[in-house]
Amino acid sequence: MPKRVVCREAGHDCDFSVQSEDEAELIEFVQQHAETMHNLQLSESDVRGLAVSV
Repeated sequence: MPKRVVCREAGHDCDFSVQSEDEAELIEFVQQHAETMHNLQLSESDVRGLAVSV
């Protein structure tokens, strides 16, 4: 089942979103975005907590 993370839904004024069937890919994209754009370090668990099924 695909999952999605939307930055704005995580409380940021940011239009980034990503959706993927591959959880590892989703986690990698979200971690890279969080570090590059928001100077945040997110664990895999953090990202899983933000992901919603679509």
